[in-house]
Amino acid sequence: MEAILLNILPLAVIVAIGYLAVRFDYVSAAANDGISKFVFVIALPALIFRNVANSSINKNLEYVLDVLASYYIGALIVLILAIVISQFVLKTGKAEQNILAVGASHSNMILLGVPATLMLLGPKLVLPVAMIVGLHGMLMAILLTVVLRVRSGKASELPSAIWGTVVNQAKNPIFIALVAGIIYDVTGAPRFPAEANEILKTLGDATYACSLFALGGMMIRYKFSGNGVETSVVTVFKLVAFPVIVYLLANKVFGLNSWAWAAAMLAAMPVGFNMHNMASRSAKGAAIASSAILVSTILALVSAAALLYLKG
Repeated sequence: MEAILLNILPLAVIVAIGYLAVRFDYVSAAANDGISKFVFVIALPALIFRNVANSSINKNLEYVLDVLASYYIGALIVLILAIVISQFVLKTGKAEQNILAVGASHSNMILLGVPATLMLLGPKLVLPVAMIVGLHGMLMAILLTVVLRVRSGKASELPSAIWGTVVNQAKNPIFIALVAGIIYDVTGAPRFPAEANEILKTLGDATYACSLFALGGMMIRYKFSGNGVETSVVTVFKLVAFPVIVYLLANKVFGLNSWAWAAAMLAAMPVGFNMHNMASRSAKGAAIASSAILVSTILALVSAAALLYLKG
């Protein structure tokens, strides 16, 4: 257990440094946003492109499809379960049901998911991480579009709605980097020159510290705003139910081993910031989102430690 805590410690310390730096204005909130944007548009795309472009993805295609199915089928199950619990147990309104479902099924992939998974489980799992993270914005947006349109009785609008979602998400730098890496790999393009590889590696390595620091700095925006029942439900779904479902699908259904742990670790990450964005028009929804993001982010290190313990 001591070894697990020592593995978790660097993540917690860097997040804490980011929080304190922004909290006491040593680094401005605007500068911290710049660090976050650097990760989103440069560092993480460089990491994903470099590793996918050199992954021999054709040899791993079956495993790639299995890990993607495990994660996103799990996400859909959790999304639907959260709606059901919100509607029939919590008796919330439809808007709150949708907000809770987003919180339960959307992970903070970029600022915590990538560094936590690769630092705790090892860089050899970069391919499944890159595939899940690279497609996260696209596939989760499509899943959410389908569920919300069907719930609102607008299934006839699905083709145009899905197309609009795809067009919008196709502009995501992380998705672009993934697609470019896949094309580079499957077309048999020559290996990167040493200089280009070193540039991409250096940019990609910046993902770790910059992501964790930026996450800490962003946490000053979120406060516990009550709504303890809703917050607890979202947190339990996000940090317990989601990773358990994903691991069972990956390991027991699709027969994955180490890749199953990578998928489960990403599922065990805290509530994504898009929950707050979706809830911004609802005072109660915004309060629930703020609380859920704060609580799940603090407890995510506990869920990560639990996964490491179970992995052995």
